[in-house]
Amino acid sequence: MVAPSVAIHSGGMDLTLMLRPRSIAVVGASPRSFAGQIAVRNCLARGFTGSVVPVHPRHREVAGVSTVASVAVLGEVLEHVPDLVVVQVATERVLGVVAEAAEAGARSFVIPGGGHTDSGAAATALGEGLTKLAASHGVRVVGPNCMGVLDLVSGAAPYLGTVPASVRRGRIGVLSHSGAVVEALVSSGGRVPFSTVVSCGSEVTTTMADYLDFFTADPETDAVLAFVEGFADPGRMLAAVRRFAGAGKTLVACLVGRSAVARRGVLAHSGKLAPKTEVAAAALRQAGAVLATDIDELFAYGELLAAGTRPRGGRMHLVTNSGGEANLLADLAEDAGLTLPPLGPAAVRDLRAKWPRFHVANPLDPWGVDDYALVYPEAFRAIAGEPGDILAAVHDQQAHAGEYEREFGLFLARALASADVEPERVRALISPTSHDPDPVVRSYCQRQGIALLRGARPALAALAGLAGATAPAPVALATPHRHPALAQAAPLTEAEALAVLDDLGIRTPRRVRALDAAEAVEAAASIGGPVVLKGVARGLWHKSELGLVHVGLSGPRAVRLAAEAILRSGAEAGLDLELLVVELVTGSLDVLVGYHRDPQFGSTLLVGLGGVWTESLDRVDLYVGQLDLPAARRFVGASTVGAMARRARGGALDTEPVAAALAALSGLAEAHPEIVSIDINPVMLGRHAAVAVDAAIHRTGDTDNTDNTDNTEER
Repeated sequence: MVAPSVAIHSGGMDLTLMLRPRSIAVVGASPRSFAGQIAVRNCLARGFTGSVVPVHPRHREVAGVSTVASVAVLGEVLEHVPDLVVVQVATERVLGVVAEAAEAGARSFVIPGGGHTDSGAAATALGEGLTKLAASHGVRVVGPNCMGVLDLVSGAAPYLGTVPASVRRGRIGVLSHSGAVVEALVSSGGRVPFSTVVSCGSEVTTTMADYLDFFTADPETDAVLAFVEGFADPGRMLAAVRRFAGAGKTLVACLVGRSAVARRGVLAHSGKLAPKTEVAAAALRQAGAVLATDIDELFAYGELLAAGTRPRGGRMHLVTNSGGEANLLADLAEDAGLTLPPLGPAAVRDLRAKWPRFHVANPLDPWGVDDYALVYPEAFRAIAGEPGDILAAVHDQQAHAGEYEREFGLFLARALASADVEPERVRALISPTSHDPDPVVRSYCQRQGIALLRGARPALAALAGLAGATAPAPVALATPHRHPALAQAAPLTEAEALAVLDDLGIRTPRRVRALDAAEAVEAAASIGGPVVLKGVARGLWHKSELGLVHVGLSGPRAVRLAAEAILRSGAEAGLDLELLVVELVTGSLDVLVGYHRDPQFGSTLLVGLGGVWTESLDRVDLYVGQLDLPAARRFVGASTVGAMARRARGGALDTEPVAAALAALSGLAEAHPEIVSIDINPVMLGRHAAVAVDAAIHRTGDTDNTDNTDNTEER
């Protein structure tokens, strides 16, 4: 096997010679250690027909291959500069080797060492030096701090771990910041067949976006599994994801950094900032990616994609051999968002005509109804005629099971393969446990294009994820809207923030400012009806926690007492308050509408369940980027709020004001880059109107008078 002669260009960078080289030099190769010879051995074992040359000044051969003494003489030995140079020397020596090889004409390198954790300042210096060489010589690097590359297309394996014989060639690429995750995939016994596996490491000169562009143009790759710890350039990465999805290919990404502990761990491990996962996840989904929550799920996605079909939708039929496991699968399917449609009258009639006591349902459990060789083929035949997207057999697949149990597993796989279903319908054999299956069953499923999935939760999650995958969302541009109130340096009060919303066309309640209790009573009388009384001040964001909000006040006495209490609480807290008397507004649903300028991904809009329970409920949908009104309507329609509004008791609630508010906030934020966040909480959503009753606009430099710290980034 040799690398293709046609170069594959990725975003202006040709990575063909890096990922599918014709010749490889291994600097620092040695017969004395595993690491010193494994890259050479891997290339030989994978049948790589290009040149592999170990480089060492003293040893005459490594893994049976003759060495050369130095990088300087490589060109003479190979009669050309090697396409790829593996540099496995001490971190402080790497830069000198790369510079020497670059002077000789080499451009592509794999650098396994130089990890941030183990090399510290030396890793930082190495990164800076490689960046300069990239600018001056066009150097491209896999790593540092990586496992290297395993290419099943060309057989090139400059990979620093053992490549088992069970590794299979297929059409799925792998990108991972974690070398251990790469090892897990490579060492999985051929569960997922690969085209090219890339351990990205620290991404000093070549990023995941560059590799993804390579796979976009690669005729040998249909899908990519990615393990992502951070983003070297979020904008470039999202653009690459869009191009990949636009080529009709599937990216499945597993993101880490959901917890503060994990984010700190990413920084300590790689020196790279981890994004807030919810923002990164929203951005990737919008760009067309599918998300996996863990490595087991990533494997399940790989096994499904390797089978060659994707579910058109989430309608699933299950045939099991256990009532208990059938009920478990039904629960987990609902959690995942899959539907289990009931069987139609014809299927029920046909099965009960032969077995009157058969409980015909979905999931369908034929076990014990009759001899399995008689009843299961009929069960599959009945279900095959039902409209659906996924047909799955469920049976525990364990290599150490008894002979009878393993024979039954193979029987189920054959019955599933024989089921007369349309080609677009996905067929899967699901093992509720995560044990290794019988090799005979596994081989049969691979030949028949049946996805053999281990573990009920990851299996169903992956099926649901592919069923719900969408094309990249259209890129929207907001109409910028500058507002004169934002020219002032001081933080905006709530009254001023609500006035800005008024000017944006967002409906707000009637309100009157007051300086003391007497003025508050007069203001309440002018508004009429129940009111809300608030204590407000510049830079005061958390009023409820300080007892500065009283709701549902009626009559002069109630208003006066509340005003006195608020002013007293403000004085105790050292706050210079004024009072805001606000019309009491009610609605059917409290909605949070907001904006946040993420430090990595930029403009982020959000809509979720609002009111005082916002943080506890944590039901918020995010949109990364700008929103115009059509895009805002699509976003709200697909959100939790949109679903709740459509299903409201008594009739659907009108979400058009929510969409309009999001588009308006997007335009305001684009015109004012100093805005860090905008919170409208809540918007009281009713059947025919929506009113924004509380608002806060935070800008760079604004401080919170509640605690005298700038917490805007965390909001």
